[in-house]
Amino acid sequence: MLRILTIILLLNGVCAFGQNVRIDTLHLPKGENSAQLPATDLKFPIIKTGNTTVEAMLNKDLKNRFTKNEFQDLPTDSTLLLWADNHIISLDFEVTYRKNGLLSLKISGEWCSAYCTSWTDYFTYSTSTGKYVSIDEIVDTTGKFREIVLADKSRQYEEQRQELKRMQLDKNSEVDEGTYNLALENYNDCDKSFELKTFALYPDHLEIIEKCYLPHVMQNLTPIIELKYKYKAIKKYLKMKN
Repeated sequence: MLRILTIILLLNGVCAFGQNVRIDTLHLPKGENSAQLPATDLKFPIIKTGNTTVEAMLNKDLKNRFTKNEFQDLPTDSTLLLWADNHIISLDFEVTYRKNGLLSLKISGEWCSAYCTSWTDYFTYSTSTGKYVSIDEIVDTTGKFREIVLADKSRQYEEQRQELKRMQLDKNSEVDEGTYNLALENYNDCDKSFELKTFALYPDHLEIIEKCYLPHVMQNLTPIIELKYKYKAIKKYLKMKN
């Protein structure tokens, strides 16, 4: 109980956005299973809207989505305390958009065991209702915009395949035939399984997030796919106000 109370006392507001929306930071101590790891300060956002019902709904959903519903019936501090014990050495967040009743966040973490793996998750909420906002509520994904994104995605994957082939043909490269074939298989799988789903809002653009996870031994070959669209350029497809 003392450990949980310590977490609560470390809550402090780091950003004030005017009106009633504020982002507090929940500081978590290093987990017991991470005692021998070089863990940094673990930080998680707590949203304050001025409406306790909305706050409760939003923060519970954010916590459960981020932790993949682990300990979903526990409060945020207790859940994250247990969750962070699982070799989590880094946890931080950034508010990327706060406008027109929408709040967009990205939360990044790093987990270490035999080797370390980092990741970033993206979340957008309505600050008036506390509900999670999907990409379909932001932009029309059924028509031309979808075609644009898919074309950009396919073009960039092809460029990455060509770059991979150039590396394989370079005698000074460490990409041998076996590595090339395995990486190419992963590229093709990611390309085919792409979903227009994960996104982030920024002050001047919308980003569709595409991640292609490669085996740890070849993570340096991870394809870089950037799908960023200025609001002005996609204005006729937008459903959100900007």
